[in-house]
Amino acid sequence: MALSILASFALSIGIYEGFVRIGPKWAPWGIPDLREEPGWFARLQLNTVSVDGNVCVQMLARGGVHHTRLADRYFAPGCTQVSVVSAQPLVPFRPALTATCSLTAGLVWYERAVDEIAARVLKARIVRIDHVGTYVCRNMNREPDGMRSEHATANAIDVTAFHLSNGKTVSIARDWKKQTPESQFLHEAHDAACDLFNVVLGPDYNKAHATHFHLDLGSYRTCR
Repeated sequence: MALSILASFALSIGIYEGFVRIGPKWAPWGIPDLREEPGWFARLQLNTVSVDGNVCVQMLARGGVHHTRLADRYFAPGCTQVSVVSAQPLVPFRPALTATCSLTAGLVWYERAVDEIAARVLKARIVRIDHVGTYVCRNMNREPDGMRSEHATANAIDVTAFHLSNGKTVSIARDWKKQTPESQFLHEAHDAACDLFNVVLGPDYNKAHATHFHLDLGSYRTCR
């Protein structure tokens, strides 16, 4: 009976967690260990620690992720950096990674996932991940009016390419539409992101995302 109640509770939170987030004290799935493989509740766990920056940075430390917690900053209405860290995951990001703690934790798990995909599909390992930024004070789709983008709080990242141990580079702009192992890798990397992040947008979404994967831990849920 207790297990069925817990399962029902977890399911209900799974449905609504994009809008209601539970603090770590009350989360039945516990605080994640980034040294372990992400489980079924990985995305819920990341949403849970997003409400408590202190718990999140402790999680990074326990996971062996070198990081520095930055002072909270407020730039303009809706444009802030709160619970943001500068971090050095095992696979380096270029430019260096500065993002919310929870997004950083998700990227630690994500780089492990894409490394496993690369080893299986491309027979190589990931040695670097390129992106074009996490923070910029702007609205969604760069519209003059409307909701702020998750980039306005450093809670999003736009990934453009993956560098491999064999010296090759897999580019989303160049390789997504090809019928090649590199394209297969990218499509699997896109799908793997959906297990961890609330919003995943790629080249099939629209022309604005033809060159990158947009990953964020905002309050909406979509994978396209």
